[in-house]
Formats: sequence, C-alpha cells, structure tokens
Amino acid sequence: MSSENIQSPIALELREAEFQDDAEPLVYYGHWDKIGGSAEMINTGSSAMITLPNRNRKPFITGGPLKGKYIFEQLHFHWGDCNEYGCEHLLEGNTYSMEAHAVHYNEKYKNFQEAVTKPDGLAVTGFFIHGLGDKDCTEFKKISDGIERITKPGGKTRLGADCLSFLKLQELSKHYYNYVGSLTTPPYNEVVQWIVYRTPIYVSEKQIAAFRSLKCHDETKCIVNNYRDIQQPTRSPKIIFTRNTLKSKL
Repeated sequence: MSSENIQSPIALELREAEFQDDAEPLVYYGHWDKIGGSAEMINTGSSAMITLPNRNRKPFITGGPLKGKYIFEQLHFHWGDCNEYGCEHLLEGNTYSMEAHAVHYNEKYKNFQEAVTKPDGLAVTGFFIHGLGDKDCTEFKKISDGIERITKPGGKTRLGADCLSFLKLQELSKHYYNYVGSLTTPPYNEVVQWIVYRTPIYVSEKQIAAFRSLKCHDETKCIVNNYRDIQQPTRSPKIIFTRNTLKSKL
C-alpha cells in the first residue's frame, strides 16, 4: 500500500482538525430495516462480528466525505479488560469501553476481497461505546443479549434484522471526524476512509462485560484487549471534523 497514507488508529483532537460546515449529509440506507431476514453474529475468536447474510439488498452509506456508494460488509467490536479503555481511536485524550466498526466496501468493486486491495476500497464508520452504571441500553440489548449464545470460538447465533438500530442513537449525518488511514487488523492495508463519531453511545457496565465472556482461539482464555494501540504517523494526517451539513440537502 502507498506510504503516503497513515496507519490507524490515531489520536483525534478537535483543535487539530479542519472544520467543515457545508458537507453533504452522510446517509445510512437499510442498516436497521426490520424486513429482509435475520442478522447473524459470530465469535470469530478475536471479536464478535455481525453480518446481514439474508438481505436481498445490502445496506449502504453515501454522502459525507464519500465519493460514491459503500456497501455494508460487517460490524465488529473492540473492547478492553475493564470499562476504562477498549476503544481504538483516542478522542481528545479520552478512552471508552468499546469501539464498534461498521465496515463498508466501495460498490465499484465486485466484493470486499477485491476492495480491500484498493486505495479507495473501504469506508469504516466508528462508534465509541461506554459502559456506565446499571441501566441497559434497550437498542444495544438486541446484540448484548445474544453474546451468551456464542461463547465458544466459531459460535453463531441469529439476531433480529434490526439489531444495528443502536447506530441511530448517534446523529449520523454530522459531528464526526474523517481521515484516510488503514485497517487496524492484519494486513493493515491503508485503504480506509475513516468516519469516527465524536459522541459516545452509553450502555450498562453489564452489557460491556458480556463481551469479555467470549472465548478466543485458545479456549482457555477470553477475548479482551482486542484493540490496536494508537499509531504515530510520520506526518500529520489531514483530519476533518464535520460540524454541520448543507441544510438544503436535509
């Protein structure tokens, strides 16, 4: 991959970002539709991953910093061994319990496997999730209640077709950081248009703790600290913070 890009994750600072107040709204299509069959969640041995295999038409995102349409491939999570950390990006010096990544690939490529080799191949939207107190997040229960059914690596379970509805707790069209970086898992290809939301989604401590019960490839151990450390780019990346969108396009 090109050395002109940077490795992810990085530290995101508002004071170092370029503000954008006239962006096209970033729009999500079909991610939490109740129709189209169930979703599937699998313990990959390194994370919990959600796919939508039964959809005739895959969800997609468009607008914002994206040139074209990006098709949903999967969503997975990164978390720590306690609630004080576990996310990948650092947000204005703060860490959170978890970070969810919704992975999308450019529709001009025939599939994810081809797109992951292209400089404009992927767009990943990142969501900070923080465990606080004992009040469950109702939308997130659609996922966390299924975790106990996939404890072993390779374990699979069905979820409701609208299990990704927790994403819409965020103001999705704006208030996000954007930069070009890399995958945070091997082979770390520098092919990702990152879109990371500034406002965390709050869930209960119990809902985060459920993920720590998942067994990794070595079934004697649980999956914890499955996040990549902050990378130190050799040059300052261009980071844009979309604060507002074009009113005429809303």
